[in-house]
Amino acid sequence: MVRKSSLSTKFNLGRRKYCSTAETIYNAGPVPLAYAVFQPEAQSISKVPVIVLHGLLGSKQNWRGLGKAIAVKSQRKVYALDARNHGDSPHEEEFDYPLMAEDVKYFMSLQSIPEAVIIGHSMGGRTAMHMALTNANLVNKLVIVDVSPGKLPKESKSSVNYMLAMIDALNSIPKLSLVQARKELDTILSKTIPEEGIRQFLLTNLTEKNKNLSWKANLEVLQKKFSSSIMEFPSVSSHFMKETLFICGENSPYVKSEDYPYIKTLFPKAEFVRVPGAGHWVHSEKPSDFLEALHNFL
Repeated sequence: MVRKSSLSTKFNLGRRKYCSTAETIYNAGPVPLAYAVFQPEAQSISKVPVIVLHGLLGSKQNWRGLGKAIAVKSQRKVYALDARNHGDSPHEEEFDYPLMAEDVKYFMSLQSIPEAVIIGHSMGGRTAMHMALTNANLVNKLVIVDVSPGKLPKESKSSVNYMLAMIDALNSIPKLSLVQARKELDTILSKTIPEEGIRQFLLTNLTEKNKNLSWKANLEVLQKKFSSSIMEFPSVSSHFMKETLFICGENSPYVKSEDYPYIKTLFPKAEFVRVPGAGHWVHSEKPSDFLEALHNFL
């Protein structure tokens, strides 16, 4: 019998108070991350938990449906985290993969999680790779969704255009309710972003606080750090010798077959699954295929 899953959304307050989305702080250390928990209605869950890391301009909410499904299918507790400068997590001036990996490590420490299966998509996948390469003892298994540690394709640079469009669009509309603003922004963004799915994804960042609209993602910092901190993967001399799965979209340019040898040098036990008909957002475009590949691996 399939059990239902339950959801709770929480915040790691840790050593600092939670920051509002409008506040950017200079801090060189790890930050407390906002997170959601998904778990099956089992009396006891003894398996190693799963931690999910979203991609650029995403959030834990993008994994709400899949988080529940993973919890039920695997009978594991699943944590979906908001990266710094995303979702409900603090805004920080400092932003790169080593820091995001330290944030995950700090989260695990606060939650008393000795090791976890780490799943990461795109930017989150690179964070997961860096964490596995530098803190292998914390990673039980590694699942990377459509990204490699090598050079990113030119298509990834479109994210900068998305961020610029989002900033300009919000600055151009009058004071509206959240629902009205969402419709108006969708119309404005459609002039430069014709793909409706991408626009709807970006609009999940829209929020309202004290009757003021803003983007949850810290677009100014993300735009500024894009070339140096998102496009470039840090040089790491170590290897991750545990089981690793790369789930890639058949139609995506992010992981090509010629990337496999380099990936294998860092992740010798890497396996590859290419999902037919899927692009970069494999998990949302082909959720059943994604879940099957993940379940078989776990």
